[in-house]
Amino acid sequence: MRSQDIFIVIPAFNEQPRLPSVLAKVEKYFPPSRVVVVDDGSSEVLNLPKDSSVWLLRHKLNLGKGMAMKTGAEFAFGKGANAIIFLDADGQHDPCEIPMFVEYFKRGFDVVFGSRRPGLDTPLIRYLGNKFASLYIRVLFGVYISDILSGYRGLTQNAYMLLKWNSPRYGVEAEMVARLGSNPKKLRWVEFPIETIYKDKYKGVTLVQAVKILGETLWWRIGINS
Repeated sequence: MRSQDIFIVIPAFNEQPRLPSVLAKVEKYFPPSRVVVVDDGSSEVLNLPKDSSVWLLRHKLNLGKGMAMKTGAEFAFGKGANAIIFLDADGQHDPCEIPMFVEYFKRGFDVVFGSRRPGLDTPLIRYLGNKFASLYIRVLFGVYISDILSGYRGLTQNAYMLLKWNSPRYGVEAEMVARLGSNPKKLRWVEFPIETIYKDKYKGVTLVQAVKILGETLWWRIGINS
């Protein structure tokens, strides 16, 4: 796969202060014409520089991260992408990892996970919760990803069609892994360690949301395999 066949998709909600810096770093590795930002109904509408050639899509209402990712993916594939890399807009994913995603796509992998290395600044409750979630998904779906809640991941178009999710919000990452476990012989996947960056120590999936997501997995087990 050629690097020019890959797009970056960035779901964003109320990230105007951080998005310009993220885009500046992304553009060191990818041209703006292959970067898609999805403004998921931000209370303060996201704006890009007038001369920017980044694709900016907007949801009038906040539909959730899962829906923003789907909107960006569908748009990118419609523009001729053969693969996409999802990157969060809050600065917690370092764009310097992008070349590794590209390299794994070139090696023939369909799904690439960037899994965060535990660091001294990683909240203990988050670390333990993530590990429990990984083991729980392994028991139900037979696939172990060490950091199933990391949003830094890449999919080929074929993988997207097989893993296309229904979760509108933060359950998207876990559902994607669950669907991967239901297609073990159809997709090649790999995970590699990425730097852990916490801009907001307690931002992201809350404990209540995590419990809800894990509860939904039982329905995924029935629905995905039916």
